Amino acid sequence: MGISPAEDNRALTGYITKYQRLPAFDLTGFTKIVPSGGELYDEVRNDGRWKLLRDIAGDDKTIYGVASFDKECTKDRYRYTLAVKASEDHVRNSNLGDSLFSIHIKGSEWIIFTIESFAAQWGKFWQDNPYNLINKLGWDFNSMVGLHIDVFPQSYSSNDDCMEFMMPVRRRADR
Repeated sequence: MGISPAEDNRALTGYITKYQRLPAFDLTGFTKIVPSGGELYDEVRNDGRWKLLRDIAGDDKTIYGVASFDKECTKDRYRYTLAVKASEDHVRNSNLGDSLFSIHIKGSEWIIFTIESFAAQWGKFWQDNPYNLINKLGWDFNSMVGLHIDVFPQSYSSNDDCMEFMMPVRRRADR
């Protein structure tokens, strides 16, 4: 996975961004159909499942929050999945079985926004609208992937910590 150098696009978007091309990958975790991903985030942070996710993760202890749509989603709701790149052995030994949900993330190019403080910037980030922000950078949303991902690194422990937001992109046709 090659990562290009981070670009400081603050003047254009207000956020540090980087471009990354990633192959397809799979995530396993807890899922819920929600009006807001914050609902599942709060539950998992408070009931011990955040630690369980880290326990079933392989070497990468990052927790990914995937917002997606599928046929089970009703109007004004989406599927939010808090998941990890799980170790099959850890999953097998966890006794979590049917409570886990797996999601396949298609390979894509991504624009990754750095949110320096989840508590301080998350609301503003959504007011700024990441779909508009990628357009300012010359990209379109990659609807073939059709989801976006909140990235909580292993160092993430509170709402004041830094996290990232991954938006799948494709080059705009007019570029």
